[in-house]
Amino acid sequence: MGRFSFTIKMSWYQRKKIKAIAQRKHQVENVTQLNPEKLKKSGIRYIALDFDGVLAPHGQPLPDEKILNWLKSLTDKYSEHNIFILSNMPTAERAQYFATHFPNIRFIDGVAKKPYPDGLLKIQELAPCNAHELALVDDRLLTGCLACILAGSFPILVMSPYSNYKRRPFQESFFGLLRFIEKSIFL
Repeated sequence: MGRFSFTIKMSWYQRKKIKAIAQRKHQVENVTQLNPEKLKKSGIRYIALDFDGVLAPHGQPLPDEKILNWLKSLTDKYSEHNIFILSNMPTAERAQYFATHFPNIRFIDGVAKKPYPDGLLKIQELAPCNAHELALVDDRLLTGCLACILAGSFPILVMSPYSNYKRRPFQESFFGLLRFIEKSIFL
């Protein structure tokens, strides 16, 4: 089954859970508003971060400058060993950046793209952790959040993802339209 048909089929089966996320449950305006203490109190021991839209605008090779200080503070609360990058675009340049600047944050690659839950299942094996102890921060309902639902993990939806319309107007417009459609369907 192709990724598109898998997404449609699984979103239909999981529509109530997706709707709950779309209606302001499990949401932050942007990733820097995540509250690590609150997550720890709710049993989240491991965090997976999407890259595009969450840590940087789409297609940007490195994390946004605004994110670097936040990442450093996150690693004060969560060990780098408990943080993962799970992107549908795991480029070598991105992986090298994390290997250099955050050497213990693991970059997940070689898995089926979200919404397949394979990346989250791989993290559960590597950590090792229970599904409910893992949160994924993503900017899309029908990729990352759906993958979380399928893996039994905790989805966190970023409502105002990072974007750079000047640098990549068509790409950012495309993903902005996808987000709008997803939210419109499930509101």
